[in-house]
Amino acid sequence: MQSIIISLKNNAKFLILAMAVLTCCIFTTPSHAQASVIRLDGYAWSDNIGWVSMNCRTGGSIGQDICATSNYSVAINPSGTVTGYAWSSNIGWIRFGGLSGFPTTGGTTAVNARVTGTYPNFTFQGWAKACGGDDTNASCNTVVTVPSTGWDGWIALNGTGPNFGITMTAAGATAGSYAWGSTVVGWLNFNNTFSRVIYVPAMATISGTGCTDIPIGSSSCVGSVTWNITNAGNPNIFNSTVGGPNVYNNVASGTSQPITLQAGNNVIQARDGSTSLGSRTLSATCVAGASPIGTICQPIATAAPTVTLTTTKRIARVGDTVGVTWTINPSPLAAGSCTLSGPGISGTVTSGGSQTSSPLRNKTRYTITCTGSFPTVTATADVEIIPTASEV
Repeated sequence: MQSIIISLKNNAKFLILAMAVLTCCIFTTPSHAQASVIRLDGYAWSDNIGWVSMNCRTGGSIGQDICATSNYSVAINPSGTVTGYAWSSNIGWIRFGGLSGFPTTGGTTAVNARVTGTYPNFTFQGWAKACGGDDTNASCNTVVTVPSTGWDGWIALNGTGPNFGITMTAAGATAGSYAWGSTVVGWLNFNNTFSRVIYVPAMATISGTGCTDIPIGSSSCVGSVTWNITNAGNPNIFNSTVGGPNVYNNVASGTSQPITLQAGNNVIQARDGSTSLGSRTLSATCVAGASPIGTICQPIATAAPTVTLTTTKRIARVGDTVGVTWTINPSPLAAGSCTLSGPGISGTVTSGGSQTSSPLRNKTRYTITCTGSFPTVTATADVEIIPTASEV
């Protein structure tokens, strides 16, 4: 371009500035920090061509979603490049990225569209290009040449003769954010009276599975989490119950990824930076027979059972048998077991019962001992033997 027509937007005054073509420029790599694709939304406005839509999700005639029939958007990539398509019902597709042969004039930056800064505070540089009214989205996928109309279609996103450009914050394009599109597009206002270009709101889905196997003496077990975060500058997964570092930082999605859970309920957040986009509560429990005391799983203390042990005879003759009966309350035991011992009687039980002894020869003691997550309980019963008289 040998000249740029600049509309000063001041009482309809116009000024034509002649600009010299720059023969060389050295560009440095822009500073940039972003973890996922950020898509733009909303409309820019030109007095020459009207509305320019940045995203099909609001691209319809009354701002409705038309992505099912015309899928397009302008996106800021993690590398800082700006790619994709905007749409004007008057001049058609406007392409960002994949261009070459840039004009070098008016203090512009002869590169494909890009941003500098840290999300959400971005400054735009470089060029976009209208594909021409007789071009389709598909034909715009190659480097654009001068259309049959003779109009070059270049749109500068920044320049210094005069100073203009586009900046965005979390609220969207700031006041005074303009691109310049020569005599056809004119000034393209990204923050106008009725609309502004904004970021598509960050969104997230999150699900997961808890765990039930915290061992005795430990405070945590491993569950799993699945998430998808879109349009976030710093997507991360965070266990807000435990606190500390993010579990998965600058990771936009994951499927059944391991996550350490503390005993109890854990609120897992999908976030953009420190802003929660959604949450899921995952629980972690101790192994059976244990419960957390403080943060550590400990054996569950149960009440000791009540145990009785009786015999049908307290005194017996040599060779007699006796019936041995025991009771356990509660019966059966919820935890632990009992061991019986004595002549002809032995074994492990968890509930009451009775058995018959073997023939007795000597004084005998029957014993039942119950152990478990309670103090040991023991009951005994003795049987005396009548002495046998012998001739002398």
